Amino acid sequence: MAIRRKQVFVGRIIATTSLERIEILDEATLGVGVSGTIDFIDLAAASMEEVCQKYPSFKDTQYTRLKPLQFLFPGLIDSHFHAPQWPNLAIGMEGDLKEWLEKLTDPTEVSYSDNKKANRVYSEMVQKQLELGTTTCAYNSTIHYEATNILADMCKKHGQRAIVGKSCIELNSTSENWETSAAKSLEDEKKSIEYIQKIDPDGKLISPCVQPRGGPYCSPALMAGLGAMSHSASERPIHVQGHMCETTNDIALMKSVHPGFDNYSEMYKHYGLMHEKSVLAHCIHLSDRDIEILKETKAGVAHNPNSNTCLRDGECPVRKLLRAGVKVGLGTDCSAGYSTSILDAMRQASNVSRHLAIHNEDDSLVLGFGEIVYLATLGNARVLSLDDKIGSLQPGKQFDALMIDVGLNDSINVSGWESNSLALVKKWVFLGDDRSIRAVFVNGKLVAGKEQS
Repeated sequence: MAIRRKQVFVGRIIATTSLERIEILDEATLGVGVSGTIDFIDLAAASMEEVCQKYPSFKDTQYTRLKPLQFLFPGLIDSHFHAPQWPNLAIGMEGDLKEWLEKLTDPTEVSYSDNKKANRVYSEMVQKQLELGTTTCAYNSTIHYEATNILADMCKKHGQRAIVGKSCIELNSTSENWETSAAKSLEDEKKSIEYIQKIDPDGKLISPCVQPRGGPYCSPALMAGLGAMSHSASERPIHVQGHMCETTNDIALMKSVHPGFDNYSEMYKHYGLMHEKSVLAHCIHLSDRDIEILKETKAGVAHNPNSNTCLRDGECPVRKLLRAGVKVGLGTDCSAGYSTSILDAMRQASNVSRHLAIHNEDDSLVLGFGEIVYLATLGNARVLSLDDKIGSLQPGKQFDALMIDVGLNDSINVSGWESNSLALVKKWVFLGDDRSIRAVFVNGKLVAGKEQS
């Protein structure tokens, strides 16, 4: 294993993001320690000589001077991704959610009883997601604990930060894509959690989660067991990933399986599945009480604008959620969403918010540029309860970052805007693709990108 060296980057740095603004440092020096932690960001030390004088421990270091049209950007984060559906991208958008599940998704997911297929698909997928700049991903798997463990293995092997859990399905599925009992589902979920904790005991890269597919698919006994499992850790709860209020039919089915609950969030909360490490996908058809519970429990929302548009599910009320103080991030929702790039998710989030503004004749519903960048970075980190580690480039956080070049012969035209840093970032977000991503770092380690050696 190669010995890791300290690293110094000098140039334009997109340091932190918030809902209000993007902080851009036009000329700064960033130092990364051997552990992958950002040790300092200095606005004065612009040369290696000055760095060595101010930071003697950085004398033996790898030095990178960014080009005029390059910048460092926080690693992109995806808070909702169905790993087994990766081969189905761009297929099946003709139907609604029910048709898509029955004709395409269930038959595909059940096929991951084949571990060879899981190895092949997940290895290709994780590498491609890193190339697209996704340094952290919250993955949904299948009902198979062996395939789920393989997914965790591939994330660890290729260096992607991830949250991984076995999907739990007992009811209302098709193509035999279900488990035989609540007890069996819980037993296999526990196997995956224990396996992930074994391969990464400190959670440096991979974290486990419990994963009810949603209210219609899990019996009360299974929901209760998963809730108890999410609180089985000695300290903070284990992550939860689930779907919530995706369609009106989804809500009606939840109520039929779990009678007595007027709101989806009340059902999850009753079973102990709503807390600071819960990630609820979609959250389109929310009641006011749902929003109150999301806020009270500190659960997060994964907004999936591409898939919600393709399946015509509806439009997540992002502005309303943000105003209520609910954590919101972005997911690609492969494969109901046809793109697994978070750049696309940012663009789609902007467009969906504009459609909401048109329908409601309320321009305040439009998400600004800084807001969509926030949702893809620090917002997503907060949704995943990882904002103490990632989401922005700040001292003390892990160096999960992208080195972007907007001066290449690709789809980005910066003519006339070369000296405007914010314009360069906007050009990349709306026009860029993986060709612009020269290097991808996770925990300070180069894991992908066109500059990868």
